[in-house]
Amino acid sequence: MNKSKLISRIAVASAAALCLLPSGAEAQTDHGAENTLRIMSYNILNGKQIDGKTFNFERQISVIRGMNADLVTLDEVDSITERSKGHFVLREYAAALGMHHFYSPTIDFQGGKYGMGMLAKKFPQRITRIALPGREEKRTLIIAEYPEYIFASTHFSLTPADQLKSIAILRSEAAKHNKPFFVAGDMNFTPESEAGKLLSKYFTLLTDPKQPTFPADAPKEAIDYIALFKNKEADNVVLLRRGVVNEPKASDHRPVYADVRFATRADKLFCSDPYLQNITSSGVSVMYQTNAVVHTWVEYGTDTVKTKTARTLLAGQEPCFDIENKVRIDSLEPGRKYYYRVCAQEVLLNEAYRKILGGTVKTAWHSFTLPSPDTRNFTAVIYNDLHEQDGVMNSLAQILKNNGIKADLTFFNGDCVPEPRDRAHAIERVNVLMRGADAADVPTFIIRGNHEIRNSYSAGMLSLTDNFDGKTYGAFSWGDTRFVVLDCGEDKPDDFWVYYGLNDFTKLRLDQKAFLEKELKSKEFKKARRHILINHIPIWGDKDVYTDNYHPWTALWSPLLEKAKFDVNLTAHAHFFYVIEKGKQGNPMPCIGGGGPSMGGKEVGTAMVLQKNGDKLRLRVFGADGRTLLDRDL
Repeated sequence: MNKSKLISRIAVASAAALCLLPSGAEAQTDHGAENTLRIMSYNILNGKQIDGKTFNFERQISVIRGMNADLVTLDEVDSITERSKGHFVLREYAAALGMHHFYSPTIDFQGGKYGMGMLAKKFPQRITRIALPGREEKRTLIIAEYPEYIFASTHFSLTPADQLKSIAILRSEAAKHNKPFFVAGDMNFTPESEAGKLLSKYFTLLTDPKQPTFPADAPKEAIDYIALFKNKEADNVVLLRRGVVNEPKASDHRPVYADVRFATRADKLFCSDPYLQNITSSGVSVMYQTNAVVHTWVEYGTDTVKTKTARTLLAGQEPCFDIENKVRIDSLEPGRKYYYRVCAQEVLLNEAYRKILGGTVKTAWHSFTLPSPDTRNFTAVIYNDLHEQDGVMNSLAQILKNNGIKADLTFFNGDCVPEPRDRAHAIERVNVLMRGADAADVPTFIIRGNHEIRNSYSAGMLSLTDNFDGKTYGAFSWGDTRFVVLDCGEDKPDDFWVYYGLNDFTKLRLDQKAFLEKELKSKEFKKARRHILINHIPIWGDKDVYTDNYHPWTALWSPLLEKAKFDVNLTAHAHFFYVIEKGKQGNPMPCIGGGGPSMGGKEVGTAMVLQKNGDKLRLRVFGADGRTLLDRDL
């Protein structure tokens, strides 16, 4: 993958007034919120208001709480002094805000300590305190190290010579880290001063130097800053917004804040490779998920030089609001081989009148060949009941490779993404299957089994596939072969207690009856020379193949299927390989059941290989233990 330098070192647009982080794109991504950071700096004048006399801890706490910052520098902080009436101010602020606190006292004062502190929502990996020069009083630097960045809090001397030395120390410390290095605090100099110019030479100011912060009631000078060290890692930090809080009385300084976002690393932007769905003789859907919201498109062509571009538009707009992506490529030539790659730019900020995009990331080139009406040769691979046993699938894939078998299309016939508990789990498991099936180059079909129906994200699974126009059943042609896929639903009645009244698979089966009536009369079905029926739970069989002896679909669908001329029914669910010859259980075609999720024994996993070569149709079944369980012509 490559990444352009579209992200400037810090992408700064207009300065913003006080505004809290919006819920925009960040709220709809899986990783946007954790990649965003709000930093704040506030000189609290020992907890006193601007008059220098009245203590008002509650008002200052309220100001900080309203900002909801992740990291806060607090300057001029007392600890158990007579002036503060024995309060450990930083600890009390932290307790009220639910944050961690780190104090760095600089002088003894009135029976206690005086210094500065840091507040943090997350506990750092390491805290370091470093002395800084200060002629009128000692100064300090607190450095907090996090996995992805460094944050430093400080309060510089009033003396220009000390300020220059402090910047040199700060620069030296920042250079020790290969991470973004932020610093915040009251630095007691203006941007035009010698120290201000030196700071800007080595650090990028995230706060606006044209917005004064002191004195709070009528600000004239900008002396409070948030800045980012200019190292290579800073290239991936984007400034979203910044401002000075309009608080004229709580202290003699106004707080400053900056919202930054860490761009997702180029090699982490895509969750996995893309995968092909809904392939026809004239088009294909390319699906993929990202670890951030992206602006995305697909480059494609009959070679990798002269390419076209496809993207998704919803009512004229690109849907830059979610991490699930689908691009449809249509108007393609049947039987042609095409190359494609996915391109994406992270949407770092997406507001009404302001947007920030990251650098372009591109996948490797992949390819696919569209079937044509004249296609008479293909290889289809069918897995089933893997139940997250990746070792079983890996073993089966290796067996197929050893036998020189390369799929043109792959089916996962149920219970291969069982009981998805949330979107992250579903995405992870779908992509495990897609990688195992080389789905970036081989179109795939995830057929729903009864275990895909269970758990909290089961209905959400549908958005991760694009076959049959959003339905879990349907039909398609691959050359002169017609595939029909059915979904039996659950293996227990709708009123079974564990479903809590949330299911209505009775209607789903009735809908499929209507679908079958139409499909079996269709021109596409009648024109096809071969017909394949695929479903997870068996339609015909004995009590051994019906795990709960519940199969209302048999009476519903069998009368229709008996009139059709299917060559074979490929099924699953029972967790053992079986063959029911035509007519043995009222079945109008031979029924072949796939195995289970084991490496051996009765529940050995299986891979079915359906190969068509001209008029010849051959079915082989391989076990994960290396045996060939079936090899027959149909």
